[in-house]
Amino acid sequence: MNVRLPSRQPQQQPPTVLIGLMAFAAFSLAFIGMATVVMPQFLLMILVGSGMLLFFAAQYFVWGRWLYPLVLRQEQQREQREQAAAADAANRTNNGTDAGDQR
Repeated sequence: MNVRLPSRQPQQQPPTVLIGLMAFAAFSLAFIGMATVVMPQFLLMILVGSGMLLFFAAQYFVWGRWLYPLVLRQEQQREQREQAAAADAANRTNNGTDAGDQR
């Protein structure tokens, strides 16, 4: 008697995150709409808050993603120059001491 096992096909997961984000967006828009009907200045507050959020996001991308690695690279170059200058000074000191010993 041959028993046939079910094939192991990957089960597709339901798009729960997408559904949750869409529901959150729908409820948020509904709340903003109702609040705007009651208090028309609420829409202006939402626009100002969105502008602030966009400003902070732009600042994050400018400083966090673009300028920070640039600053790190400059700092490494400065440290390398300082180390090279210290090594040159040590070599000059050693050469001066050696020359003094030879006299």
